[in-house]
Amino acid sequence: MHYGANLVSFHALPEDASIGNVMESLGDAVTGVIGEGVAATPNPTLGWVGSLSEIERTSGYWIKLQEVATMGITDGIPTDPDIVYSMHYGANLISFPDPGSVGLGDGIPDDVEGFFTGIIGEGVAASQHPDLGWIGSLECLEAYDGYWFKTDTDDELVFQFTKPSESET
Repeated sequence: MHYGANLVSFHALPEDASIGNVMESLGDAVTGVIGEGVAATPNPTLGWVGSLSEIERTSGYWIKLQEVATMGITDGIPTDPDIVYSMHYGANLISFPDPGSVGLGDGIPDDVEGFFTGIIGEGVAASQHPDLGWIGSLECLEAYDGYWFKTDTDDELVFQFTKPSESET
């Protein structure tokens, strides 16, 4: 990860997903972690302080670093690729549950794709165009990256990782 704010997700987490355990490999390089509506900072005396106490599989996070660092997860349990994301109206800071990547149009099921007005990643973004589909610099969802999914409704999202066969369409 680079100096500054890194927008990340975790496709595997250890059984102990406490912020102290998950951030341990970053040592003194990490100065804070921000999620959607939650945050925590390390304190040399008190440990991690703030409203964020555990890393969630469905959430994306901004990890602030004061230097370049590499994060390692020990004994990570893979996230079920069929995990359900409960989306609310507005911007949702979410994870990506797969160690690979998938194109936006392929990864978001057609029955809910129209509810998303835009997706923002770290330094990239895409929005829905009625005739062209997804347009912008963000073309695919990738492992380790977090995303702001903007939606105009409350709904659920389950990513798809295989394109439907012709017999299913």
